[in-house]
Amino acid sequence: MKNFLILGCLAYFSCSPVFANKEALKPANGDQPTYCEQIVSIHGLLSRAQLQCGYSEYNQELIDDSRKCFEHELGDKRGTEVLKFGMREFDRNESKQGRKAICADLLKSFPEYVRK
Repeated sequence: MKNFLILGCLAYFSCSPVFANKEALKPANGDQPTYCEQIVSIHGLLSRAQLQCGYSEYNQELIDDSRKCFEHELGDKRGTEVLKFGMREFDRNESKQGRKAICADLLKSFPEYVRK
């Protein structure tokens, strides 16, 4: 499931019309965000979506992986920055596309992580 998440993150953030003009996540090290930066960013995006869209189910594995990334790689400061980045992605795209459209798009793109 983790490989699927990475591919889904990359495809969603780079190819989705909803997220085509997003502010880029600036990696702490290197040219590309690490696995943990991607996990925590997606967790931020989907946790904001869960609240705003009224999703009734949220994948516990994503929560657990995000927590591990905070503990073992990112630390509190960087982890919080990345989590907030994901939340801002939801907010930015909600203001551009509308809540109904972004909620429907996320359900289609991440059916293994959120459900209505």
